[in-house]
Amino acid sequence: MSRKVGGSSSRLDRSEMKVVSVMTAAHGIQHFYVSGIALTYPFVLKEFHSSYAYLGVLLGVSGVIGGLLQGAAGLVKNRQARSVLALQDVGLALAAALGAISPGMTGYASARVLGSIVQWPQHPVGSAYLSDRFPSRRGTVLSWHTTGGSLGTLLIPLAMTYAIASLGWRPALALLGLVLLIGALLVRIALPEQELSSRTERTHIGTKLSPEYGLNLLRNSWASIQTSSSSTKKVLAASTIAAAGRGLGVVAAFVPVYLHNARHLSLYNTGIIYTTMLFGGVVGPLYAGWLSDRIGRKMVLFSSYILGAASFVGLGFSPSNIPAIAVWSLAVGVLAYAENPLMQSMFADTVGEAQANTAFGVYFAIAYGVGAAWLIVLGWVIQRYGFPTFFISIAASFVVAGLIILTVPGDSKGLNRAGQPDR
Repeated sequence: MSRKVGGSSSRLDRSEMKVVSVMTAAHGIQHFYVSGIALTYPFVLKEFHSSYAYLGVLLGVSGVIGGLLQGAAGLVKNRQARSVLALQDVGLALAAALGAISPGMTGYASARVLGSIVQWPQHPVGSAYLSDRFPSRRGTVLSWHTTGGSLGTLLIPLAMTYAIASLGWRPALALLGLVLLIGALLVRIALPEQELSSRTERTHIGTKLSPEYGLNLLRNSWASIQTSSSSTKKVLAASTIAAAGRGLGVVAAFVPVYLHNARHLSLYNTGIIYTTMLFGGVVGPLYAGWLSDRIGRKMVLFSSYILGAASFVGLGFSPSNIPAIAVWSLAVGVLAYAENPLMQSMFADTVGEAQANTAFGVYFAIAYGVGAAWLIVLGWVIQRYGFPTFFISIAASFVVAGLIILTVPGDSKGLNRAGQPDR
């Protein structure tokens, strides 16, 4: 059931479906930026005579900034989602345009950091908007929101590949900025204003968006982790270590460069295989989540880590033929992208319901922020030792994380309010 004026219904009506569709499309368009810009990295490194180590530092700093801003999402909960998300897409369009005209690596890097600064609202603000507007259908609408991002990640690589091959990476990046501007208009025109509940208004009346408030928010969030159970700490430790091979991070950043520069695939083949990996990244989390609700999260997550480690080694050392590389890339997509939602579910299982909102702020800051430091380390590994050592390193991180998960006591399944497995 969804909340609406004048009554309720077991199904979303046309106006409500419009809201969900617009937010889902907005999430997909936001993902265009991260997935699309990754395909410019091989050409940027070549044109500006830059190194993998520099790229790692650039992506690491960008990831830390974006992750930590997600952790401080409470600072803007009382803002209108429509305006915040529209401004996000305008900022991403500006970042793409500045990257397209950058005269050197410093300008490109600055534009990329700007993109990370402005792209953070979609997950926390978009999810909060849908959750507040449809309190009785949160599971449905939030799953659509997540699917929108996954579809955006999947659809853009082939389009960017064609644009780069036809026009060059600079015009392609400028066109990506134009698409993001269209996304901003879509959100601003088609998304209704957020109707804040009285509870939300009471919570935020008189709140000042000050540095002191932000520091107190982060301090209180960290305190909640320090006082949490040993199981929660173990899950956080495993998540931080496994971030070395996380799909939305290290893998998405370095695999296109690996395929094009190390395996010497054509631009089109790079785009096709990258899309194959991302397709696995859409399918894997859906089936892994379904399976974990039925047989338990710990064993599914542990299996994902061990099989994911094997897939990294397979991709890094597979024969030099496109079918083999494509098969291993698909396996990496299925397993590397399944890890993060499984880890989030297991984390939610270990924290009390009263702690969940605060604890998740820290979780996202660690998973997407501190974990991004792996990009810096692994960029240096590639520059110093090459891609084979890179793949061995991320495989080892998955094995270590899996062993930590095995030490978490018990094993939980997803249960509905009736105490039965969700179906």
